Amino acid sequence: MLCSLRALASSMVCLHGAGMTNAFTTSGLFGTLLRDPSTADAFSSAAFLQHAVVFEVAWAETLVSLGAVEPEDGDAAIAAIKGTVLDMDALGISSDINGLPIPELVAQLRKDLPEPQAKAIHTGTTSQDVIDTVMVLTLLGLLDSFEARLTTLVAALTELSQHTKGHLMGRTRMQAALPIPVAMRVRSWVGPLRDHQERLDGLRAQVGQVQLGGPVGLRDFPKGQGDAAATELARRLGLRMGPVWHSNRTPMLDLGHWMTLVTGSLGKLGQDIALMAQQGIDDIKLDGGGASSAMPHKQNPVLAEALVTLARFVGIQQGGLAQAMVHEQERSGAAWALEWLILPAMAEATGAALNQAIRLIDQIVRIGPDIPQPEKPD
Repeated sequence: MLCSLRALASSMVCLHGAGMTNAFTTSGLFGTLLRDPSTADAFSSAAFLQHAVVFEVAWAETLVSLGAVEPEDGDAAIAAIKGTVLDMDALGISSDINGLPIPELVAQLRKDLPEPQAKAIHTGTTSQDVIDTVMVLTLLGLLDSFEARLTTLVAALTELSQHTKGHLMGRTRMQAALPIPVAMRVRSWVGPLRDHQERLDGLRAQVGQVQLGGPVGLRDFPKGQGDAAATELARRLGLRMGPVWHSNRTPMLDLGHWMTLVTGSLGKLGQDIALMAQQGIDDIKLDGGGASSAMPHKQNPVLAEALVTLARFVGIQQGGLAQAMVHEQERSGAAWALEWLILPAMAEATGAALNQAIRLIDQIVRIGPDIPQPEKPD
């Protein structure tokens, strides 16, 4: 398949590989209960290549600004990058052979260019610089999306806590304990979410660092200007300059930890609501619960259960992501590729959990016991 960069930017014609690597839940039969199409699209081949091209253009501009490439050669290289019609099939074949698509991408961008212009494309960087920076740009965009949804959810829960009256039975270790205000239960849901909101600025700073180390992490191109090049590249991409982090995967673990906290808090909310909805307890009434194929009298707390599932899924994946810290020597093909499997799935599950939590709160008709009110005397 041939795809121009304009097509990549303007449509999903060239989209490949969106969605979590689970054909069962992404087949369409399960709707969007456990997935988030907008987050999946952020990891599509179209989105990846858009960011990769932005990187290569910014790098060519950086080389010109530092005097490593003549301006006319840089301009010609940038025009070639933007005008390239990419052979998507060849990129996939390259990954089968080389383990990643960047060598073939660079070859296609440089095709038929004279050496001075070809030198302006990718020279001094390495595949990991491109892929890590693409991942950073992708994740920062998703954090903005997650923050917007988290803000909506916190506002809805705050309003619920402020307008909820009465008491319900507090429960410790699944047993009836003492009555508590209904608002206290709601505050136990919203408080941690506010904490996660407050962590976002620090997380963006930690994650939002450009990757530029070159072949083995020396950051020595152009000669004697490596840090200046990283600073300029970061500026052009709207990122932060910092040390080379080829083998230090702490930023990715920090992001995974944040997603684990968010989905874990939403899982607690879902678990509480599922238990409150049990027949015989009836501490909550939901509008629009799920139906049973065999027992039509039931109204299942589907969204609440989905939050529990997604929380457990993300928590399990964080353990796998931690294995990427075992990064041998200056670069690991194995540990690095493990992130590519896990991070998109964690992000999509986080997006799905936020979506379902917003829907769930909107379904609440009543919270607290349904106690008939005495009639007022005439």
